[in-house]
Amino acid sequence: MNALPVQLELRQLRHAVALAEHRNFARAAESLYITQSALTRSIQVLEARVGARLFDRGPREVMPTMLGEVVLRHAAAMELAARDLQRDIELAQGVEIGDLRVAAGPFAGAVLVSSVVGALNVAHPRLRIEVVIGPWQELPERLRQREVDLVVGDLSDVESLAGFEVLALRPHRQHWVCRAGHPLTELQEPTLADVLSHPLAGPNLPVDVLAWLREQLPDDHPTPHGGLLTITCDSSEALKRILTRSDAVTMMGRFMLEEELATGRLVILPHVGKSLPGRYGAAWLSGRSLSPAARSFLDLLLAEDATRTD
Repeated sequence: MNALPVQLELRQLRHAVALAEHRNFARAAESLYITQSALTRSIQVLEARVGARLFDRGPREVMPTMLGEVVLRHAAAMELAARDLQRDIELAQGVEIGDLRVAAGPFAGAVLVSSVVGALNVAHPRLRIEVVIGPWQELPERLRQREVDLVVGDLSDVESLAGFEVLALRPHRQHWVCRAGHPLTELQEPTLADVLSHPLAGPNLPVDVLAWLREQLPDDHPTPHGGLLTITCDSSEALKRILTRSDAVTMMGRFMLEEELATGRLVILPHVGKSLPGRYGAAWLSGRSLSPAARSFLDLLLAEDATRTD
């Protein structure tokens, strides 16, 4: 085998990583926004420079060879290093130059991020901002892989993980919510038992929230097959629409309901049992300096949070 050349291009290594991930030239090319023929040529050039085959081409899928696995491990490390280099360059250039990538969960996180991103764009119109909405369970790994700079949402899980720093917002009371005209609104003082006699809707809940909710349930409360929730929906916007068209109930912070409360589509049921304070905030990798853009985002996040009422 030829001696390994040093002129391995990061672009070609990224192509190899995509091919290994998708195991198919067409799907990998689509994910990279290039043609399949361009991807094929790129992999062929990379293999020529290495001096050996990196992928075995099967009739249905493409698999890395043993040497291919070695190259892919180094490619992943080089990609992380390249992202760190790009970020350090942007740190030196200030807020107006570069990118800010923020990930948020589709429930409270998405609501918290939206107004802050708008304010940040007004303050720094040349700053490129990418907002990624994804399952909150996946957000810590996105930070570890340097895919995003900050994550915003429920802090219940990320605070227990090593390697992250957090900025906690003030606790926000969670309210029982239902549609206007719901049978519960006809009761002068609905009890928790009254509320839980209706279908319970909500997102996939953190372990500590589930434990708290179970503690509130009467001993004889029937639990639906598969869990406490009758309707599971991670999107706050979709869940609010579901509430307006059903007798389901859920728990939400008031800041997530401002428009619906103002228009009267949804209502808060007052004084129903104990209240669970929502613990929200932002997190980032420990030991990684925040960019000026990230610091500006956090400042605006705190300022926006200070204006909210419970």
